Amino acid sequence: MKKIVLTITLCVLALNAFAQKNGTYTKSINMELLGSSGMVGVNYDARFKGNHGWGYSAGIGYGYANSNYDFVETPGRDGVSHEIGIPVEVNYLFGKRNSHFVLGAGGFVGAWINEGSRKAQFGYTLFADIAYRYQKPTGFTFSVGLKPNLTNVFWPYITLGYSF
Repeated sequence: MKKIVLTITLCVLALNAFAQKNGTYTKSINMELLGSSGMVGVNYDARFKGNHGWGYSAGIGYGYANSNYDFVETPGRDGVSHEIGIPVEVNYLFGKRNSHFVLGAGGFVGAWINEGSRKAQFGYTLFADIAYRYQKPTGFTFSVGLKPNLTNVFWPYITLGYSF
């Protein structure tokens, strides 16, 4: 798990350095409800250039579940569990003004602790992102969409945040 977290952190830092070299770009901090973050999460999002086109998002999320429907690698997972994980995504914003159509893909690496056995387990899943986003270069940002994953679960989500 430490290797995965380190790899994700290095990738995000490299993407951020690449974005800074390309001049002016929009960044934002968002609170995500539901979606790939679980129940609630905080994500950092950045464009590679301007306020549209290619970008990435990375964050941390927390969830509470009573099934094993959301992870691909979940052998023997039963009962109620607390989940914490890292969602990472590459996405593209269509539209040059403040309203955007979002298409993206990413992965969620996480751990959960079963309430009954108190054992920690690790898993991952891959997901797509299809959404509407309202984002000015600076100020309020808002998204609503779906993040379908490989186990045929459609995670609806909403984000509220601030771009700078």
